[in-house]
Amino acid sequence: MNQSDNQEKKLTVAVRQGKGWKRTLEIEVPKEAVDEEFEAVYQKYKSLSKLPGFRKGKAPLHLVKLRYQKEIEEEVLESLVPKAYEDATKETNLSPICLPEVREIQFKEGTPLKFKAEIEIKPEVEVKDYTDLEVVKEVWQITDEEVERSLNYLREDFAELHPVQRPAKFHDYLVVDLVKYQEDKVDRLKNHQIFLDPHNMIKEFQEALVNAKAGEKKEFEVEYPTSFHNQKLAGRKVRYQITIKEVKEKVLPEANDAFAKTVGGYKNLGELKNKIKEGLVSKAQREAEAEVRNQLINQVIRRNAFEVPDTLLNFYMDSLIDDLRKKYKRVDERRIRKDYQDIAIDHIRWDLLFHQIAEKEKIKVSQEEIKAWVEDFAQDYRMRSEDVRKLLENPSQMKRIKEDILEKKVVDFLLRNAKIKEKTKQKNSNEEPK
Repeated sequence: MNQSDNQEKKLTVAVRQGKGWKRTLEIEVPKEAVDEEFEAVYQKYKSLSKLPGFRKGKAPLHLVKLRYQKEIEEEVLESLVPKAYEDATKETNLSPICLPEVREIQFKEGTPLKFKAEIEIKPEVEVKDYTDLEVVKEVWQITDEEVERSLNYLREDFAELHPVQRPAKFHDYLVVDLVKYQEDKVDRLKNHQIFLDPHNMIKEFQEALVNAKAGEKKEFEVEYPTSFHNQKLAGRKVRYQITIKEVKEKVLPEANDAFAKTVGGYKNLGELKNKIKEGLVSKAQREAEAEVRNQLINQVIRRNAFEVPDTLLNFYMDSLIDDLRKKYKRVDERRIRKDYQDIAIDHIRWDLLFHQIAEKEKIKVSQEEIKAWVEDFAQDYRMRSEDVRKLLENPSQMKRIKEDILEKKVVDFLLRNAKIKEKTKQKNSNEEPK
């Protein structure tokens, strides 16, 4: 218990430590200060009151007290408690991160005012062991097989659909006229295109359309599960009438010099493959560097673990849920709070720790760095710097930018002072690229 006794008319405060970063301030305002506040409020009411038989401000004080005693007591309490709480936090050098929960108020004219204020304070953590961190930088080796795989993805982008005179099969496209009957509503689509996807196609559609031919008509019903992603269809029965007009197959262009010229003006196929490989190598390096940064951050968190205040955790979760509700109609708040708790805790820990590292190492953000960030942002989004500055005049946005720059500088500091071991990895032949 930390206790401080002040001079006459000054409060007395004792701090009791609770779980984690919870603190209870036991505050006592001396009788003299309470009486002084009562006298000030009495005089205020006396000067403003209009009682029957008396001119404004001329009523006897004892009548004013009888008439307005409850209001006067409330005003005295509302005046004394916030001021006493503020003085108590200054006196004890505490930094609350939430509004106080005031309870157990003992208040009566002619006696000291006593109450308790429960708060949570900003964690007092001394960051340590953040230099000489050891991490492994694993970089994917780009093979010819992966280059060929990426080339085939590029060919897919330039593929054409050609009509065929055969039954439809998976990976074909159908051109159909479709009628959908849902309750009392009827929707009609002309020349609608359907991809026969073997992985993400409803069973009833697969059964009706695979092996179908141009000119055929299909009628079937689908009972959608309640968990279906489209909320307009989830849990409903829908009847479909489909007339197949064309069956089309995807035809990929040949991988040759002509294709290389078409997709990017390359001299030949070899030059295109080299460009693809350069891009894959660059991507692998970026991913490896991002993973190293994550390793460094995680090591700092693990070496400096501390209990996170409920106030900060709840604030993080509330913000996350609010963001999700803006994007999705249904949000399982209970599940999100459970699934994201560990992520939230690490995020809060890192936020406090990287600021401490910045303070200890005297890492700051200059106006020139903010200006450079704005210029880069403008270039990336093809905007004029003046227009970007107007968008970023909001103080909260500028604070976020400054925080992002500061965090990057702290991680760069960790990188410069870390021991990094490089390792090459190679994908298996059956492993899908990211």
